[in-house]
Amino acid sequence: MRQIALSNKQLRGIPRRLRALERWAASFRDEFYPRSERMERYAHWKIPVHEALVEGPQARIEVQAFCIQQLLEAANHLSKAADHSQGYYRVACLLTWPWVYGSEVTVFYDRDYYLSFLGEANALMPERISHDLALHAPANFIEHGHDVTRPDDEVAVQWWCIGEPA
Repeated sequence: MRQIALSNKQLRGIPRRLRALERWAASFRDEFYPRSERMERYAHWKIPVHEALVEGPQARIEVQAFCIQQLLEAANHLSKAADHSQGYYRVACLLTWPWVYGSEVTVFYDRDYYLSFLGEANALMPERISHDLALHAPANFIEHGHDVTRPDDEVAVQWWCIGEPA
């Protein structure tokens, strides 16, 4: 379950929370989410964790990497279960580094909409977040990153799309 941090109290039950995230990622195994009758351009699932687990002074890079890996696992399950005979269907993880709480797994049903997220090239080449965090992205996934740091940001902010080729 997604929760925001309302205090700076020590987060408890971290191993339990990480096991729950693993179960969430595994729940996408053999699941296919076809486009609804409302003809949305995408469906998405935000990372279901407490904000303090992945952001702020308590967040550890190892835990952030684990959480991102679980997003990739969920995306891989969705990708493997895809029925491409029902139209355009691409799966991607949309990550904001280091603000992982805003990250999600997205199924795109519209090619142009997906391309608007993916971009034409990896603007941060040769950098790859999967190498920096020792992630295991599915073999058929590609990575595109962009620097989205604003002048008032205290740290460099990167936006990453790791997903199936368009």
